[in-house]
Amino acid sequence: MKIQEKFKQYPADMQQWMIEQEKIKLTRIETALKNGKKLYQTIEDEEKGQWLLGTTVLLEQYLSLLPQRNCRLEEVSDDYIFQVWERLENDRSLRELIAQVETRYEALLTI
Repeated sequence: MKIQEKFKQYPADMQQWMIEQEKIKLTRIETALKNGKKLYQTIEDEEKGQWLLGTTVLLEQYLSLLPQRNCRLEEVSDDYIFQVWERLENDRSLRELIAQVETRYEALLTI
């Protein structure tokens, strides 16, 4: 069953909530990448610096694998979110990458 078919099985308010949550997640990842790059320029602890560099590389890699867009992530259409979900469903390496990104993102918030 395709993502959109599965999605339509949920109530309308839940559908909108799920899409908004995905937009928020993607926006946070993009913001973490920008902030991580800025922080990397100023960090003095070499160990944290290497970890931060690895994190920004993962975040950048994940965002580069998403469908192309011509607007900010919070403004993308529902169809764009469906494309992201389709890619995640069909690409195992992308699913593994997002798992790493989410783990690193949570840790990045503590720095």
